[in-house]
Amino acid sequence: MARRRQSVFDTLLVLPWWVAVGVGLFGYAAIAFLLPLIWTGPLLASAAKGFAPIGLFWLGLCAVAASGSALRSFFISRKFDRQRGLDDVRSLSWRQFESIVGEAFRRRGYSVVENAVDVADGGIDLELRKDGERFVVQCKQWKQQTVGVKPVRELAGVIASTQAAGGFFVASGRYTEEARRFASSVSIELIDGEALAEMIQGLQKAEPHLLQTSGGFRATTTWSNGTDVPKCPSCGSEMVGRTAKRGANAGSQFWGCSQYPRCRGTRAV
Repeated sequence: MARRRQSVFDTLLVLPWWVAVGVGLFGYAAIAFLLPLIWTGPLLASAAKGFAPIGLFWLGLCAVAASGSALRSFFISRKFDRQRGLDDVRSLSWRQFESIVGEAFRRRGYSVVENAVDVADGGIDLELRKDGERFVVQCKQWKQQTVGVKPVRELAGVIASTQAAGGFFVASGRYTEEARRFASSVSIELIDGEALAEMIQGLQKAEPHLLQTSGGFRATTTWSNGTDVPKCPSCGSEMVGRTAKRGANAGSQFWGCSQYPRCRGTRAV
């Protein structure tokens, strides 16, 4: 099936709602007010007046896009806050997976631009900007599949060709050791399914009626036993109450950094 070409409306839907509002107002002002000032001849002035309905149509179209963008952001944010672990992450569709990953980076302070439709993306699913630097993200919703070194090398090529500052490869599965070794030698951060679930957990906005669960999701600034939330010993960020899922300490509770996987600081309870 042929891929649908990305339209202006598609693009506005994945941008913040206020961008669509600004584009609509600018376009309307240019058509309704600027054209009559520029086209001063008899024929041109008459033509400029005839474009006025087009300006109103453009403003209305952008208003619809702004409303759609606001609703889309609301539902993505709500779905993000309702993720309850790796199984939920792996049950997402590929489009939901990209949106949830984008929301995670947005909450980490990045400006995020998603692909509007299913188009050939050249190895880029998300574009991030922060502190004047540009980063690219490749997402792979591959369930249990292991990601090898080849797609990571391809992302490195995209980073080099687009002159990005770095990149992130986010997968719902795991990475081979070869992929991890290669990523550590270039400007790529690998985030596997478990790390993504942990990152989402640390960035969720708590719903007031929720209590601390065994999975580590917190609802207030204190843990269920009343312990105050400490700061991370490594980076100073707020920590999150978690429960070890495997290893010798499986089942025990601890404090983990909310910036995981970038920071792996922990504290004992």
